[in-house]
Amino acid sequence: KTIDSIFHSTISELNRISATEAVLMFHGVKHCHSYLSQSCTTKLTKKCFSDSILPKNIISLAHETACNVLAPAFTKYLVKELQSAAYFSICYDISNKRNEKMLPIVAQYFSDFGVKHGIIEFIEQQDESADGLFANIKYVLESHELELEKLCSLGSDNTNVNVGNKHSVFSLFNELIPLLVQGNCYCHILHNSVKHEHDHLLFDIEAAILKIYSHFCRSSVRSLELTKYFDFIDQEQKVIKYM
Repeated sequence: KTIDSIFHSTISELNRISATEAVLMFHGVKHCHSYLSQSCTTKLTKKCFSDSILPKNIISLAHETACNVLAPAFTKYLVKELQSAAYFSICYDISNKRNEKMLPIVAQYFSDFGVKHGIIEFIEQQDESADGLFANIKYVLESHELELEKLCSLGSDNTNVNVGNKHSVFSLFNELIPLLVQGNCYCHILHNSVKHEHDHLLFDIEAAILKIYSHFCRSSVRSLELTKYFDFIDQEQKVIKYM
């Protein structure tokens, strides 16, 4: 249903309020607004349109709406499509959030509307070993009743834990799925290539960067000229704060 069909239909007032809360929350998440910002916007809307019944009854529980309403609904829809898909791919990468290690598991698949992707699960992963990652990813797929035989490729960054030949997450999955395709991160391949090629340069690239940085940072006149140059080529200047 479109937004117009929801708000112009003869549904109950409670459903109209619920739909409004969900739409505002989805809009905020899509544009990367914080929960605090969205709650503040809801409170401001209630004050600006105090004579309207709909805004006055909106509850500013951004975090609860996102985690307890939208996320389960989207996950359920994603899993349902994955179960009916012929094949799907999985991609994962551990990231640090403060002192916690989070593991997002993302799926990509073909649908009637083209290639689609979405997050199946977002879990805390303290054990970064190949066995630990393999066990958790396998558990997530099986808990959502996704057939391992439909898994056609596995994507991750190029570390020994993920793609090592002898004992890695990929090798463990490959034992279960012999035709599994390894998905490489080309950014990591490029980074590693440049890193090793630096050893063959005829000059010290790090020393050159330090000298260039020192040339501009010690003079306000030079910094101003550099800013004018970026304006001339219509590029955003990104200032290096620490070197």
